[in-house]
Amino acid sequence: MKIRNAKGRTDGNSGYTRTLGNEELGKLISKVQATVISNGTELERMIVDKSNKIEDIDYFIEQAIISSIDNGVYLCTKKVFKKSKKYSAPLRDKEPDLLIFIVENNRICKVIELKNGDAFDTKKSRAEKENLEEFSMKFGAKIPFATDYYICSFNQENKDVIKSGFKGVFDEEHIMTGRELCELLKIDYEEIINKRKNDMEDNFEYFIDELIKISEVVETLKMKLK
Repeated sequence: MKIRNAKGRTDGNSGYTRTLGNEELGKLISKVQATVISNGTELERMIVDKSNKIEDIDYFIEQAIISSIDNGVYLCTKKVFKKSKKYSAPLRDKEPDLLIFIVENNRICKVIELKNGDAFDTKKSRAEKENLEEFSMKFGAKIPFATDYYICSFNQENKDVIKSGFKGVFDEEHIMTGRELCELLKIDYEEIINKRKNDMEDNFEYFIDELIKISEVVETLKMKLK
């Protein structure tokens, strides 16, 4: 996600303007924050676009029950699951970001919460785990798949760091890296990382360019650098 494409607050009354005392700088920081928030949505979109998507979860499971699904790996999003007439109601507000179904000799369903970051407070970490556990247990009891849950920190490859970031709430067996997620879905992890790196470089250049357009910032920098 590029900062230049973000909207942010344009009315000059954002909390950033009130905090910094400069309307132009406040608008720029608001665009940065909007980009940070959108990054998680964009990451999921990039993953989904490259995957073998399920469009109707009820139909997919019906076909799985009668063994009419070809072997492969299938991805169901939260949005698709919410449309389920058979499974969503008892699990409302506990839906995970992704459901990955592996159809082979042994059928597996991986219930995944996808995160950009790797550091959360204890209360949020416990709530994430409780939701994943409950969803996996209740949904898993209704489908012909062995079901388990995972927290996936896409940008962190060290599981010890992820475990620490979630305050030790998740055991390593329930932690997944972005690379593992992409391997599971048979998509290119490096391609996604490189695309995001390109956006990062553009964001740096854009932020600096916009920053030095603000006269008050320029004058303050001149004074500080004397």
